[in-house]
Amino acid sequence: MRSIWFVAATLLLALGVGWVVSASCDEAPTTMRKISVRVVVPKPDPGSFQDQPKVTWRAGNRYARIAEAPDPQAHIHGLFIINEPDVWSINLYDQSVKHMADPGPTFNVHIPVFRPEESIAGFKELELGRELPFFRKNSAARSQGGVIGSAATDRYKMTVGAATAILWVNVKSKTPVRISLINGRQIVTFEYLAYEDLPFEASLFQPPPRNMGDSDHR
Repeated sequence: MRSIWFVAATLLLALGVGWVVSASCDEAPTTMRKISVRVVVPKPDPGSFQDQPKVTWRAGNRYARIAEAPDPQAHIHGLFIINEPDVWSINLYDQSVKHMADPGPTFNVHIPVFRPEESIAGFKELELGRELPFFRKNSAARSQGGVIGSAATDRYKMTVGAATAILWVNVKSKTPVRISLINGRQIVTFEYLAYEDLPFEASLFQPPPRNMGDSDHR
């Protein structure tokens, strides 16, 4: 449900839960990580919004940018810019902007891999851009993952209660190729289209232009 995800993410940011909490880091980063993922399970309709990739940039503990594909049916083209303590939720479809501020006292961006309603307590710290360290930290079982696309992979698997998370990483680069969360009959799987470290671009994390949307943003 496209509109629910956009609203849910906005509410989480407004409440300071899940996305913007924990320890601070004031040092300016020199690099940023760019990640592009798309859903493959449940299988989306070809050409639908759900079939389009979502691109995330994260830099250090303070900066993040999340760009979604346009969804004409829902009249939403979501973009989130996080420059702690400021957060902007932008709908490029109608140029509307909602500004929120993390109340602190500490500031740290969190970008969960799975939406809150899909995840469970044991996987809440599983974040985009920090997948492999999470699995290693939690002593996930490692095995050969076979070939996905043209890449040989390693497979990391961990179970918490009735839920299981599986990460496939490229054997050579150690970058994620695919990730799944299995909880009972519910299975969610993402494939990674891009995963690269780039020089930090401060402009990606700046406030939107003042001529966009309402007066609620700075």
